[in-house]
Amino acid sequence: MPSIKALLFVSATLFGANALAADKAKPDFVPDAAVQRAATAYAAQAVATARDQFGIKLDGTDASMVQLEAVLARAHASYVAKSPRPSDEQVMAVARMYGSYLGEVVRLKHGGTWGMAPLGGQTLPGMRTTSGTNVWPWTHVSQRISKGAGNNVVDYYKVLLSK
Repeated sequence: MPSIKALLFVSATLFGANALAADKAKPDFVPDAAVQRAATAYAAQAVATARDQFGIKLDGTDASMVQLEAVLARAHASYVAKSPRPSDEQVMAVARMYGSYLGEVVRLKHGGTWGMAPLGGQTLPGMRTTSGTNVWPWTHVSQRISKGAGNNVVDYYKVLLSK
């Protein structure tokens, strides 16, 4: 008869193997056509809003990230000036729009796919670059609006292109 230690070892080994198999069975990115459609619509809204509210042209080029950063700098200034501060939902509404623009420039100029990807214990809309890296443009733009220039989108874009 096997010892208790041997049974515990076998049990732990099997449990660990099953846990690993379950983790591998869960994809870390799932392409999602609905997220793609939403991102396309939000990006078009970002172009129109930047033009109409700020007189800034977002033309879909790599160089337009400088203009996007200017829009987001204004959004951050507005965010910190308001009392009470805008809610997370209000910030995310703006972040979806401008984050979609950012992601669409990446996708259209350099390749990538919109979908759902895990981040911090949640599954959120994001992208997978052509090299297989998951990125979350909406989340990053939300951080730019609420936390400031340390989350500069020009720098973020350069990092995305290197992945």
